[in-house]
Amino acid sequence: MARNSPYLRDWRLADLIAAITLMGRYPYASLKWQEWEYRLGSPRSAGDWRTVFYEHPEFFRLSDEEEEWASLRLRHGLDRTYSVPLRRELSAEELRAAESSDAAYKDVTRRPLNPDEIDALVRTAIDLHARTIAHEQERRWLTPLLWSLLGTIVGIVLQSALR
Repeated sequence: MARNSPYLRDWRLADLIAAITLMGRYPYASLKWQEWEYRLGSPRSAGDWRTVFYEHPEFFRLSDEEEEWASLRLRHGLDRTYSVPLRRELSAEELRAAESSDAAYKDVTRRPLNPDEIDALVRTAIDLHARTIAHEQERRWLTPLLWSLLGTIVGIVLQSALR
């Protein structure tokens, strides 16, 4: 993992958990990133939620459109079968009827995630955060050792050059 991993930023894990939880349960699967900011409040680990979503493509998807709609990748992969006004998934017959009416179909989205799916995403975020920290700690012991080795080599070269 890169030294400047977004997982190493202060408050990043808390921001990820907040976004995953709200975006997973919110009735609509995707909103413009500014609207997520209104619902989530300002992130503590970045200047805006767009940055958080962009830096974590493993969880979030930003559309290519100018408005940049944001959604959870897991939820984006689901079929559009959930009626927001009815707060339930539609049967195949109801879905066909909604598809024929533009007004009804605009409120058909991907279903909210169940608690187990949200839990799996949160655990994945925690695991990736822990791995990044462990990777950084592994690199710390190597730095003084390499500088000591380099100092020894420079000392030997200088000593032989001065003789």
